[in-house]
Amino acid sequence: MSRWISLLLPTFAVIAGCAPTYLVPQSTPAEHTITVGGSASLDIVPDEACVELTLAARDASMAAAHTALTTSNDALAFELQKRAALVVEPGAMSYTPEYDVDSGRSHLARYVASVQINVRVRDFTQIPDVIARASARGLDRVNVVYYSTRIVAKKAEVRARALEAAHEKARAMTSALGVSLGDVVTVVEGDGRTSASVGVGNYLDRGAVDKTPDAPAPPGSIPLAMSVNIVYRLK
Repeated sequence: MSRWISLLLPTFAVIAGCAPTYLVPQSTPAEHTITVGGSASLDIVPDEACVELTLAARDASMAAAHTALTTSNDALAFELQKRAALVVEPGAMSYTPEYDVDSGRSHLARYVASVQINVRVRDFTQIPDVIARASARGLDRVNVVYYSTRIVAKKAEVRARALEAAHEKARAMTSALGVSLGDVVTVVEGDGRTSASVGVGNYLDRGAVDKTPDAPAPPGSIPLAMSVNIVYRLK
């Protein structure tokens, strides 16, 4: 602190009677700006589904489990690939041991050979048939994921809506304050949020964003939301 004082004294020529006086330069006033946030959401109806099928074969012999799984996998893939409306994506096989516990001791009981096959389909009415065919071929697990192939284009639409909402808010605020809205200083985009399912939280989020449609979301729709923060200069 003493070195800082010695640098300032020659500049300001501060002299006091018996106690030192300190002069602190005032900071430059910040530019007149206003910061507003805008958000928007859109409910997207899925147009494609991925049926994730896991086939498994169990046997005390790993070779036997592998042979059984290969037979089931090839037969199912052949059946599904004959259907033009389906896109079949085969996966790699994996092998794991299974143990049983007897009298407090675990011992190797069998081997499990498994493989996941993804089936993409646009016609959702075919999903039950796909699962039924897999059930006859050693189906162990199944999961169906619905999504939209238009997510990228829809994100651009939601971003435009969020920017529009922020701009409308800025104009309303400056009008109420009796000032004029100037140029944009900065724009910061928040994380886009999307989900593959709709729950209570998704519907609550819909009420917290701008440009929220009055109509409820379609069943099974994918909610997509985005937010922006814009700093405007005031005139």
